[in-house]
Amino acid sequence: MKNILILVCDQLSFKALRAYGNTYAQTPSIDSLAEKGIVFDRAYTNCPLCQPARASFWSSSYPHQNGVISNLPKQQAPEFPAAITTLGELFAGHGYECVHFGKEHDYGALRGFTKIENAKQTAEPENPEIPYDYETFFDLDTTEKAVNYFTRQVPDLTKPFLTVVDLQNPHNICGYIGAHDNTSADFAASEELPELPENFEDTDWETRSSFFRFLCCGHRRQSQTTEWSRKDFQHYLFAYHYYLSKVDQQIGQVLEALSESGKEKETLIVFFADHGEGMAAHKIVTKSGTFYEETVHVPFILAGRALANVQPQPLPRRYAGLTSLLDLLPTLAEYADLPIPESAAGKSQWGQIAGGGIDKKIAADSPAGREKSAQSETDNAAYVVSQWHDEFEGYFVPGRMYLDEKYKYIAHQDKNGLEEELYDLHQDPLEQRNLAAFAEYQKVVADYRQKLKGYAGQTKDPFFSLKPEYSAIYRNHPPHQHSGPNVVLDYQERVNEMKKK
Repeated sequence: MKNILILVCDQLSFKALRAYGNTYAQTPSIDSLAEKGIVFDRAYTNCPLCQPARASFWSSSYPHQNGVISNLPKQQAPEFPAAITTLGELFAGHGYECVHFGKEHDYGALRGFTKIENAKQTAEPENPEIPYDYETFFDLDTTEKAVNYFTRQVPDLTKPFLTVVDLQNPHNICGYIGAHDNTSADFAASEELPELPENFEDTDWETRSSFFRFLCCGHRRQSQTTEWSRKDFQHYLFAYHYYLSKVDQQIGQVLEALSESGKEKETLIVFFADHGEGMAAHKIVTKSGTFYEETVHVPFILAGRALANVQPQPLPRRYAGLTSLLDLLPTLAEYADLPIPESAAGKSQWGQIAGGGIDKKIAADSPAGREKSAQSETDNAAYVVSQWHDEFEGYFVPGRMYLDEKYKYIAHQDKNGLEEELYDLHQDPLEQRNLAAFAEYQKVVADYRQKLKGYAGQTKDPFFSLKPEYSAIYRNHPPHQHSGPNVVLDYQERVNEMKKK
């Protein structure tokens, strides 16, 4: 039987893991998956925000296609479109037992799964300066129920299973930021604090989009860090890795339960995150619509003893192909010998994976990796698009990212018109030089603008007709010098306050 276990983390950047070069992380369970599986070097979310991302990858449809474009209820369709086949529907319709544990936030895209109700289990934090929130409390319950399922019910299953263990952490970092709202976090750490990233500060910030330069006004958590010191950001990174280590331990418990079930040898394990986390790069925290690597580039790993049965090459391996989370559904469908739904916007990567088209341990950022990618993967994802609509009431600056093998192109619809950024990730992986600011790259920018328009026409994405909406109070101060509204407040309340002044 071709069983599948999907492990999902919330708000986990690829840069947080040892499999992608992080030497600070303590994640032995996730590391073990990478050491025995296939690490995808270039996997991207289709929206750096929880609900749109989840609705997207569970259904292989873009946010504008399924109607889930935001966390805001008023901006969603009455129900998830019946014309879009979800992952759960596909597998349940072909005899799989489909069970989902943990975070949902899917707006109906988990249709087809039996969803196990999640409850909070309270626990006292080891360090009061690193508080536990609902994310950690829910994860305790998710892990316990998933472990019980694998140890008590799975051994007796006579049909294949597709099980999702959907964990919230390291999302608890949002609560940490709120607890240290522009206040010092100078607590005693249990080990040396992590170093700030090389791209912590940008020397060309004036060339970036207004959305980025005024992010403190459009993002609640960002506004809470405007008075942080460099050491405060180091403490924040320490806390982020702390939450990550907690969820890694829980992943280890689930993997141990799978082993005890007797089904491990025939189970494919899929590990990924819904979107990334700023991790202090460009001084960004949590997620946002800026589309920098830390926020949109996510970890993606295939592992398990079942994988070895279909691999022509020894494990571990690196997969250099450009991958979208839209590809999750068609890839798993092909692995399980199921038909790929016509509604799927993604493409299966399974042919390249199982066919051994990628040499062992060839990294995407190496010359050999780029050559192999260009030669043998042109039939797979030629580009990846990520979308942004909004996260909070009253601030709408839509954006898109178009990424291919050569460049990353970013566009935001602002009141000044279309604002663009362009990065060569091969030469500038830290995104410290916006090429759109240079005259010699204007033709390239124009070419990528047309590429985005081509995608928009093909998928009926309305991006180029969308109009930004926000009050002037979002632009009433110098960039990165926060004195504007706190987006947690009601929009009309903020407008009334500004009128009184």
